[in-house]
Amino acid sequence: MRQLLLFVTTVILFACNGPSENKKGSASGVTLTESNLYSEDTVLMVANAGAARDKEADKLFLQAIDVFRNKKDPSQAVALFKKSILAQPQARAYYEMGNALGDQGKLQEGLQAYDIADILDYKPLNKLLYNKACLYARSGELAKAKQYLISAIEFGYGNLKNLQKDKDLDKLREDDPYNFNDLIMTAMSGSSDPDKLQWAVFSHEFTQVKFPLLLDMKYADHMTEDKIISYDNERYVPEMRDYSFSRDVGGEYYRVGLVRANDSNRTLIYGVVDEMGGNILPVYYIASFNNKGTLIDKLLIGGQKILKDPYKVATITANYDIEISNFELTYSKDPNEEGYEDNPIRSQKPLGKDHYAIREDGHFVKKDVVLGMR
Repeated sequence: MRQLLLFVTTVILFACNGPSENKKGSASGVTLTESNLYSEDTVLMVANAGAARDKEADKLFLQAIDVFRNKKDPSQAVALFKKSILAQPQARAYYEMGNALGDQGKLQEGLQAYDIADILDYKPLNKLLYNKACLYARSGELAKAKQYLISAIEFGYGNLKNLQKDKDLDKLREDDPYNFNDLIMTAMSGSSDPDKLQWAVFSHEFTQVKFPLLLDMKYADHMTEDKIISYDNERYVPEMRDYSFSRDVGGEYYRVGLVRANDSNRTLIYGVVDEMGGNILPVYYIASFNNKGTLIDKLLIGGQKILKDPYKVATITANYDIEISNFELTYSKDPNEEGYEDNPIRSQKPLGKDHYAIREDGHFVKKDVVLGMR
């Protein structure tokens, strides 16, 4: 009898400790649900367990952004943000959900969402701190509002117009107008140029690239969550807005890195992935900006915006020469009908190369073939 019990116990232990796969939104037996959506320990455990990006979570996030930003429906957006988070908790989803909850007047829940975005390392931090200050001010918790507003400015928030006019801060201004202005000026005393400060915070998130830099199809693996560019930085990424001037939420935007910086300008590379359009391969842009973040010049150097265009592969060398190889791609199935996923490339036909140089003033100039082949 004891042998039988030992056998049964062994089987049970083996079954309990055997290999298993974590479900979406779960880790080591802990599952993320709407009831523990704001539990820091649970969220961190589930977030740390999920290594790969979840496509369903990303798709739901983009749908939520569209509903919130373009269709102006925060209630439906919150429901979609929560679905995205339950599939995979991400800092950006909690942050945007906090914004939508604030628009609904659900201030305390909005603050909870911001808190989780913070522990998941949302960037830019100054925007998160500013939005928390706004919700605290609206809820009448003025001491906390002041605390977070000062922190936001110290971490690089420099939109002086918002600070002076944002209705969310009305209670803070009305409480003591003189001290409010003094608070702002004291906090901003380290930066006489808010636009320059905001640009510095954004641009310094782009780390120096390693040369030679090859932007081919395999480079898409580098487009990870920690490289995502927040929608709050749309002033520096023109592709974030479509031609009708509404927010383009069909794409994901990623930092690639810093190419060059001098006293007058910085040259950056970023990637755009058209998630909603079905093209999972990034399109890469190189762009130069002056010291206040004003665009000087921009060039598409990698990928393919539309099917009829050549596919571009860029190589950038340490002397800032840009070589763009153009290819005609043929897919196994028609991408217009079948999409790009699970649709292998059947052939790549070379179509020639283009060569560019980066001038000292930040402009990109095309070189002739002879110079390009040096």
